[in-house]
Amino acid sequence: MAQVLTSELQEGMITADDTYSDSGKMIVPKDTVLTKSLITRLINLGVLNVEISDGEQASEAEEPDEPFQMVNEELLKKPEYKKFKRRYENQVRDLEDHLNDIVTKNAPVQVDAMLNNTMTIVHAAGSPLSVMSMMATLQNYDDSTFHHSLNVSLICNIFAGWLGFEDKVVELLTLCGLFHDIGKLLIPPEIIKKPGKLTDEEFKIIKTHPTLGYNVLKDKKMDPHIQLAALMHHEKADGSGYPLGLTIDKIDWAAQIVTIADIYEALTARRVYRGPINPFKVISMFEEDGLKKYNPEYLLTFLEHVVNSYMNCKVKLSNGVEGDIVYINKVRLSKPMIKTSDNFIDLSRSSDISIESVRS
Repeated sequence: MAQVLTSELQEGMITADDTYSDSGKMIVPKDTVLTKSLITRLINLGVLNVEISDGEQASEAEEPDEPFQMVNEELLKKPEYKKFKRRYENQVRDLEDHLNDIVTKNAPVQVDAMLNNTMTIVHAAGSPLSVMSMMATLQNYDDSTFHHSLNVSLICNIFAGWLGFEDKVVELLTLCGLFHDIGKLLIPPEIIKKPGKLTDEEFKIIKTHPTLGYNVLKDKKMDPHIQLAALMHHEKADGSGYPLGLTIDKIDWAAQIVTIADIYEALTARRVYRGPINPFKVISMFEEDGLKKYNPEYLLTFLEHVVNSYMNCKVKLSNGVEGDIVYINKVRLSKPMIKTSDNFIDLSRSSDISIESVRS
């Protein structure tokens, strides 16, 4: 029996003990074979970890999932995509060198250089929607703190624009994303890269990375919001987060924005223990319980713009039908209207059908 982070659960894993919510209500009983819907429910209810039976996994979970993002081959041929990819890869290498120097050599933070390098990636893409589309094609990279940090930074940059912030605030949030996970560099790599099951002690160590990151940055010459984003990006509005269990009135506003970007990127990116999760499924997770755990103003703005970025995209549904997104249901953003070859399907009225994959 071992503890597994809820975000790292896989279909087919078998629970080794009853799982309860914070209020004491049993959510999943012992000896349950986990499905996608059960894992989604656990995430929505804020369960941090689940006891899983060692060496047990149902055979039906061995079938690989279809990738959520069908690559647009035309996009890969465009000059702006090649420029974006080249600058992205250069920045990952620079970011890795710089963050390691800060942690191991106590090097000064090169705020301007890191910001300028990241902004060249944004400019290479040409528009916020292009950044999102191009990022989706790069999800085959092995997960690392550096890829994740750069992706969160790019999402924060776009998110800040959607919120209507002025350029200086956009730049600040871009930097918050770049440095938010620096504490993970002080966590043993065998824990960070461990596929799946964590022991109780390993889980406690993982949860120290926000405090470790803040301690690295607190005496550096930089905007204090960047330092607080490192400390608070796992806090939740209802007090269920860590390391301090803060409620929304005590969580730094920039950290609240980074938190949403961080979770969205973590769920939609590939991990060593699972493939990327369909963005519409992630949006559904946020809709279920997100307004309690995140700033509603920030979250609703983010979700609406993400969904709108997929307008007119081709999708494959869970029933095998393909079509185009033609209308967004504002009261259920994860369930748009789909135009098929001979019909319209309103997913908000079809609870048993969902979007399985997207072509941007």
